[in-house]
Amino acid sequence: MKGVIGLTDSDKTIDVFYDMDIAQICQHFNKSRNTVDKAIAKLVKDNPDKDWKYKNPETRRITIKAEGVERLSTYFRKEKHEVSAVEMELRYENEKLKAIIEEKEKAFSQIETLYNQRLLLELENSKKTYLLETQTKDEKISELESENQKLKTQLLDTESISSKYEELKKKEEEYNSKSFIYRLLHKF
Repeated sequence: MKGVIGLTDSDKTIDVFYDMDIAQICQHFNKSRNTVDKAIAKLVKDNPDKDWKYKNPETRRITIKAEGVERLSTYFRKEKHEVSAVEMELRYENEKLKAIIEEKEKAFSQIETLYNQRLLLELENSKKTYLLETQTKDEKISELESENQKLKTQLLDTESISSKYEELKKKEEEYNSKSFIYRLLHKF
């Protein structure tokens, strides 16, 4: 079977039509054989170049193509202003699909919101980590600088003590040398 979907504005209905033989058309539209025969005769008369009516080699029945069935549907609806069962089912399916699409869009927007929140939290955490690492590094640097300063001070103190020691050593040697001379002279 071959199907055609007729899509129109949102106010209008969506119908799916298939190639149907006359008995199927009677059952589908709930019409008598005589009414359907008259409608098909009018359809073929109004559209002779369309070849909508043919004999199906598989079933050996006279069959109307999907486009012709669609025309018959329009004709029968105009006649009684009624809505076909297929049309009602398709409206129901359409509403279900719209609801599913809305749910998916809501879920997508929620996922997107959650993703953005998580991304912001991760950025904030990485910023905090960076600041903490920077602060730790700064503290370490200041600690090392103060230790370096202490070491420099100790080095200067050590150098000054060393220079004083050298001076005292020289004085001691000088004194010892003088005292040696003095003792020598004293003995004489």
